[in-house]
Amino acid sequence: MWNRLKENLPKHWNTTRIENRYGGGIPDVHICADGFAFWVELKVTKTNRIAISSHQVGWNYAYNRSGGVSFYLVSPLLSPHLYLFGGEYGRELKLHGLATTGSGTVVPCAWSGDTWSGLIGAMTSGRDRVGSGRDNSGFGSGVGGNDNNWNSDITINHQELPGDQEKKQKINLKNI
Repeated sequence: MWNRLKENLPKHWNTTRIENRYGGGIPDVHICADGFAFWVELKVTKTNRIAISSHQVGWNYAYNRSGGVSFYLVSPLLSPHLYLFGGEYGRELKLHGLATTGSGTVVPCAWSGDTWSGLIGAMTSGRDRVGSGRDNSGFGSGVGGNDNNWNSDITINHQELPGDQEKKQKINLKNI
């Protein structure tokens, strides 16, 4: 999947493939596109289930909460179709995968298609977020933009995954 992504990105973008075999959840690819930096976690699946580790969920969610931009790019193995999801939806992707409803995927999808056309625009549509612009001093402009949320028309309730309630109880008992 990495080779397919790299072939379809503009050549002047700086792309770095991260080889992290020791966990930590850091996504597979860091991209800087004309001053706009973001991360992409690459996922290939044989079914609708997407194998996402708890570390990946945590890293992407925390990064998003800090104002950073990250994505999950999912490719079903037996289909040319691609799906792009915001990094904040890792828990939902781990729980629901590529499950669909009558109107699309259960988890809000930032972009999907059978060709790479449109993917670049979807990945860079959040340019008004943290670190995406420069003021006259040459430093990032900080938090900015219209609503500081590139996909704000979609909301999703974050659900606890099985075992999360148990972990909370154990943590609370340790704090007594």
